[in-house]
Amino acid sequence: MLRQNPYWSFIFFIYETTNSEFKKMNKKITLAPIISLLFISCSSDSSPEEPENNPEVSSVEVSTYSSITAPDALELDDSGNLFAANYGQSQVYKIEPDRTVSTFLTDQPGAAGMAFDSEGYMYLARYDNADIVKVSPDGSNVEVFAEEVAAPIEVAFDSEGNLYTNNNVNNFITEIDSDGNKRIRSLNVFNNSSLAIDDQDNIFVSDYTSGRISRIDAETGNRSTFTTIPISQDGIGYIIFSNGKFYATAISDNVVYEIDQDGTSKIIAGKTGVSGTMDGNGNTATFSNPIGIAASKDGKTLFIGQSGAIRMVTGF
Repeated sequence: MLRQNPYWSFIFFIYETTNSEFKKMNKKITLAPIISLLFISCSSDSSPEEPENNPEVSSVEVSTYSSITAPDALELDDSGNLFAANYGQSQVYKIEPDRTVSTFLTDQPGAAGMAFDSEGYMYLARYDNADIVKVSPDGSNVEVFAEEVAAPIEVAFDSEGNLYTNNNVNNFITEIDSDGNKRIRSLNVFNNSSLAIDDQDNIFVSDYTSGRISRIDAETGNRSTFTTIPISQDGIGYIIFSNGKFYATAISDNVVYEIDQDGTSKIIAGKTGVSGTMDGNGNTATFSNPIGIAASKDGKTLFIGQSGAIRMVTGF
């Protein structure tokens, strides 16, 4: 429906006047030019269309921290140095806060998860060697800390100084005391891909295939399902606990999850699910098979190991 327009009166005045003159000349006038002018006039005063609702702009920012190839486990020491494992090349890289990269360790078959003790020693899981080694702070000395540890991937300390690792090839986790003594604990979670310990010493283990994360109570040892991440394909990578929350990578889905302590999960980066290395906010930035994940000491920065690069996530 046409709305009232101030040009109407003027247009019809022109028409009547012109038509009268044409009648005197015994000629007819066509309405087509007048109608065209009318519609042009009406459309010029029409209200603009309502803009489409844009998705909420994400406060999360994703950038490329380093271009080294270290798509496996990541860990930070107390000085802010980032260590990155390259499983396929049996190496561990060190990236200093100014982003200087150096090779920290070589010849570490199946280099995977890492953890640091209070004295700055690194404990490195060597998947292919079925053991965990203790590495001096400068990387000059590597000694076996625990042997015959089946397919270890991630390692984490509890508050008592016990080291835990998940055994990827079976349904166990291994507890190792400060002297290297092992105790196998049945978990009944197959394909477990990572392990994290919260500030109450509860243990959380992820299931690569289903996306389920199991919780082992520190007091009772009872196991329960903590949450199930809604992945569309196989591939929960590493999980970590930082500053009261859990974070996890979903390898095939190309996303990073944040998980509250009540088990509520949400994607905070890589929301398109598209594979790539595009920097940007959490809605538009892309990841390429993210696996390793580490958090800064204050919990405000995440580092993600993926194919061909290490990415940095802030603002979550």
